[in-house]
Amino acid sequence: MKKTVFSLVTLGILSSNLFAGSCEDNLKYDFTFFGAPDKSYVVTKNTFTNSKSNFPNGKLLNATLEIDALSLDTSADMNNGKAMWPASMAKVRNMNTVNNFFKGFEKDIGKINVKIIKVAADSMDVEFKMNGETKVIPFSYKTEGDTIKASGKLDVLAFNTNKAWTRFAAVCSAFHKGKSWNEIDVFFEVPASCK
Repeated sequence: MKKTVFSLVTLGILSSNLFAGSCEDNLKYDFTFFGAPDKSYVVTKNTFTNSKSNFPNGKLLNATLEIDALSLDTSADMNNGKAMWPASMAKVRNMNTVNNFFKGFEKDIGKINVKIIKVAADSMDVEFKMNGETKVIPFSYKTEGDTIKASGKLDVLAFNTNKAWTRFAAVCSAFHKGKSWNEIDVFFEVPASCK
């Protein structure tokens, strides 16, 4: 009897640990950036290689993501209009953005903290903290098969980043044909079981 109870308790702990990790382990996120007056310069699937997520009780509500923005990775999309950038261009983009934007934060240099503070039937409120400023961004989402796919628009200038943004836009002016768009599209997906 004791052996059976111990086995059930052990199984319960193991399965809850597996469940708890499924949201963190299966979280995917990225953002799309635009340049050029007509937004024809598009870089998709940008992400960060160093981040830590936490899903309390394996659910979206109160889930957090701590991002080291200095670990930017833009290598997933090397399109350059009708041509392709050489692979080395990703390193140039990463360095330009990190050195001229994220390192230009006046507070919490290179840190982005995200928290889901409300989940409704097809929308959620996502709190972003950057450069000492906190803003709540509305996201919409839909469930496709066994995956929740969410998206929202984030204005980087809403976080008191004007100085850093001006420097970044000046450095990237030639690449972006004179216009860098401060509003970016943000995406993430998790298993539907995380709702």
